[in-house]
Amino acid sequence: DKAWEKGEASFYEINDLLQYLGFLAFRPPVPAYKHSAAMFLKLRGWLECDDTHPLSAKRPDSDREILADIAKRIAALS
Repeated sequence: DKAWEKGEASFYEINDLLQYLGFLAFRPPVPAYKHSAAMFLKLRGWLECDDTHPLSAKRPDSDREILADIAKRIAALS
């Protein structure tokens, strides 16, 4: 929001990364977005684990590397 208010070009980079994050998280099976969110929040240090309900849809472990890259790039622009 601050970058947008100031008219900074970084706003568009952050916006693109957030769209990429949403595309990744909400791909089929869509209910697995909860696991994507948990993995992302854990990578950011905001959760201690990325476990979700045992019966909920899961994302592959390979998503962690992609999510870590997105988190790193967002943090660098923030």
